[in-house]
Amino acid sequence: MLKKSIDIGMIGLGKMGGNMAQNLLSSGFPVCGFDVSDAAISKFRESGGTTRDSPAAVAADVDIMITSLPKASAVKEVYRGGDGIFQSGDPGLIVLEMSTISPDMATELAEEAATHDIDVLGAPVSGGPEESRDGTLTIMVGGRQEVFDDERTQTVLEHLGEDLYYTGDIDSGHMIKLINNVMTMGNLLLAMEAVSLGAARDIDGEVMLKVLGKSGGASNQFHKRMPRVLNRNFEAGFTIDLGKKDVGLALDTARSMDQSMITTSVVFNLFTQASRDGYGDEDISAIVKLLEENRGTTVDAENEVDEAYDGY
Repeated sequence: MLKKSIDIGMIGLGKMGGNMAQNLLSSGFPVCGFDVSDAAISKFRESGGTTRDSPAAVAADVDIMITSLPKASAVKEVYRGGDGIFQSGDPGLIVLEMSTISPDMATELAEEAATHDIDVLGAPVSGGPEESRDGTLTIMVGGRQEVFDDERTQTVLEHLGEDLYYTGDIDSGHMIKLINNVMTMGNLLLAMEAVSLGAARDIDGEVMLKVLGKSGGASNQFHKRMPRVLNRNFEAGFTIDLGKKDVGLALDTARSMDQSMITTSVVFNLFTQASRDGYGDEDISAIVKLLEENRGTTVDAENEVDEAYDGY
């Protein structure tokens, strides 16, 4: 299918949605967008995108919508608000819901969309702004199989992600996304607690990076964020506040299932404390600061390290 024959709408032009939109534009797709941020709108227009003044106006002009939003209240407004998608989307519109929301909310949106003859796929992603820009995201998609298999859906998804997985029912992708984010925050927290103990014993951070990077405790999060910690670079890729929000969503989901999450509750409490201490807008790697304060030490290295480190 010719790219120019698929009109794409993008609601949410932040670090994730904005980079996905730029990727699609550079790949030859026409993309129409909306965001509440004037700065995000300006950057999108400079990349060649067109804009409308509401989600409803975007939905009226496109074949496939993508929503990538930071919180549930924004998702509700974009779909159900007076200027929302449900007000003007044509029958047969496909919506890829890529925000991190609860599985129950994904189900509710899809059921309501069906009353408007609109198909919603729950399509959350794993990866950050860099992967969004490069089209190398991992995308987990739940919803109607025939909508996932639609040529338009596949064409768009294949330009956004490197690894695409059909996961089953509408809520399944969002459930796996929450599981992934719990593992991410928990893994990172434990790694930072461990290396802060090493720092308290005056072990050089680069030495720990090299040795642990080749040992059984190594992980994606350790490889990705330990170099940033050593360089004291906490510019946000994914913030403490967003991590706290996602872990909270997982806990809420577990409670709705009458399931306990003992360790995850500890993770949530510590991320909450880090947010209260003023680190909420910093990268999740800044969780180390909370642990450093408790120990009276700093995790750093004698020399600057390569942040592109991927295991020695």
